[in-house]
Amino acid sequence: MLEKLFGKKLKEIREAQTLTQQELADMAGLQINSISHIEIGRRAASFATIEKLKHALNISYCELFDFYNEQIDNTLIHNINTLLVKFSTKDLKLIIAILKLVLKFRDKE
Repeated sequence: MLEKLFGKKLKEIREAQTLTQQELADMAGLQINSISHIEIGRRAASFATIEKLKHALNISYCELFDFYNEQIDNTLIHNINTLLVKFSTKDLKLIIAILKLVLKFRDKE
C-alpha cells in the first residue's frame, strides 16, 4: 500500500513539474522503467533512489512523503490520538493487531 501511495505522489509531483518519466529518469540517473514501476506501485524505491528523486525534483522529503494529508482528515487523526493515549501498551498492541486484520480483509475486496 505504501508503494502505491508513494508512486502516486511521485507521479503527481513529476506531472506538476511538467516532466516526462524519461526526463525525470535522466535527471535522477535512473532507468525509465524504474520510474514507471515506482509510479504504479510495482516496485518500492530504495533510499538511494528516493534521494536521487528528491534531488532531481528539487523537493524536500516532507513534500515527497506528504501523501497522507491528502487522504486523511487531520481532525480524524487528532481524535484517534486522543483516544489512543488512554490505552495501556497491551491494549495498544491488541488495537494494532485488530487494525492489521481489518486492512488485510479490506485489501482483499
